[in-house]
Amino acid sequence: MSIHAPRIYIFDNVKALLIMLVVLGHAADYYTADSKAMRIFFFYIYLFHMPLFIFLAGLFSKSTIMKNPFRLEKVAYFITLYILLEFLFYLMLNVWMGRDNHEFNLFETDGVPWFMLAMAAWLCIGRLIRTIPARITLPTSILLAVLVGYTNIGDILVLSRIIVFLPFFLLGYYMKPQALVDILHSKLLKFASVLLLLLAGYYIATSIDTLYDARNLLSGRNPYDKVAIDLGIPFDGAILRLIIMGATISLSIA
Repeated sequence: MSIHAPRIYIFDNVKALLIMLVVLGHAADYYTADSKAMRIFFFYIYLFHMPLFIFLAGLFSKSTIMKNPFRLEKVAYFITLYILLEFLFYLMLNVWMGRDNHEFNLFETDGVPWFMLAMAAWLCIGRLIRTIPARITLPTSILLAVLVGYTNIGDILVLSRIIVFLPFFLLGYYMKPQALVDILHSKLLKFASVLLLLLAGYYIATSIDTLYDARNLLSGRNPYDKVAIDLGIPFDGAILRLIIMGATISLSIA
């Protein structure tokens, strides 16, 4: 008789919250041009909601990545889901909503289905590097995430997003769920988290007119030349991405 580890419900709760924030984030984006409150809300949640979702995906991908033989059917599942969602979005926008400018293009997408194709890629990458120590793969993935901002890969096979968010997937892959829960139970961390969330909200609310110029970096699909913020230092795009990654990790923990 097999013994299963007890389910850790905090992760179910976080995933439910993040799914809700994904929907609210896309809805808020329709009003960011006219509403400062929506710009604040959009920027705040986009700092962490997708990277944290991707971290959780990595956290629970160990069985797929490590299983022998490799579960290619899982990769095929995400690719199939990507194609199906792309087709459904094409029908919804072009047929039901009467738009004529949305093309059905499986090789280039900027819509919601990108996550499915990225998941297939991350699983394959995880399989390829499963025997390589984290001290090598994590710094390498961060370096690639920084360098891709100097290219114009963009939405082609969602490569930019795959590379930019890969460090968060790998962080989840290398983390043990129970070890993470033990860390999160710290009373000091809980206090610091509440303080950080409040301070971050205050800073974003009072600085949104400047910060919002960096929104194109939050999606992971845009090069640095599409970001209006100029730090006035060499490699300012790379520095800005590293700053955002640090803020993302901090807010995700909080």
